[in-house]
Amino acid sequence: MTVKQATILASEVRMMKSEFTGRKYRISIALPYAYFNPLDKSYPFETPLKKWPVVYLTDSNWYFGMVTDIVRSMAWCGATTDAIIVGIGYPQGKDPKEAWRDWYAQRTNDLTPVRLEKDEQDESRQLKRKVRTGGAGKFLQFIKQELMPVIESGFNTDPKRRILVGHSDGGLFAAFALFKEPGLFDSYIIGSPGLVSCNIFKVEEQFAKRHKKLHAKVHLWVGGSEESTDDPKVSIIGRFGAILESRKYQELSLVRQVFANENHCEVVSPGFQAGLKMALKKISPNQ
Repeated sequence: MTVKQATILASEVRMMKSEFTGRKYRISIALPYAYFNPLDKSYPFETPLKKWPVVYLTDSNWYFGMVTDIVRSMAWCGATTDAIIVGIGYPQGKDPKEAWRDWYAQRTNDLTPVRLEKDEQDESRQLKRKVRTGGAGKFLQFIKQELMPVIESGFNTDPKRRILVGHSDGGLFAAFALFKEPGLFDSYIIGSPGLVSCNIFKVEEQFAKRHKKLHAKVHLWVGGSEESTDDPKVSIIGRFGAILESRKYQELSLVRQVFANENHCEVVSPGFQAGLKMALKKISPNQ
């Protein structure tokens, strides 16, 4: 039996070095099946688009396959549209344990908006490599000024339908991006973010003082089993959602969801699916 590494159909991987972060990224790109032959309009590809939404996914080393398959399979039944998936991840070696530790150390820096010295110390001991925090600003500029131009010049994309997807620290980064670069994305899928340690409440408060409008569709979600005495995540995220609603931002569409009986790891799949269903809802036959 011949053994080869598994791959995802209609996908590719590119390596990019960022001038902003100084880091090398493993960019995974999956294209809709209908992207390749728009004249073949047989089921389930009967409505190919001239321009496609783009899903920008953090933690791509973990979630690229999951999100690609969720988007593709939902689109087959017609209520949502397919999309180009752009997964932002990190180079990986052949040792799964070492690769996982390398990913975790790098994403911790990229996805956190402020320095968290205790987290750096704890995670450095746990991962057995140097961990830094506070690089979200530079990471956001990498996406905006380096990655997006490559994607939008190389593929048939719809700049009005950019979607940012993240869970845990990825969700924290999506919440940070919502206020730091308003309008850069059309939809923000924010899953189980840690909002308190990085003071996102203060970031939002400062934004609210200067803005009455927030053009975005936001899906904010958390697992019902994530609430604990040490980390009342459900309550904190509920409070954050309530604050957003109380601001009455113009052009903000907010969906809040708690997934009962799901913990921090179990909620990833249903959370991504619910958020993507909102963001990729079919607008018209021709989009």
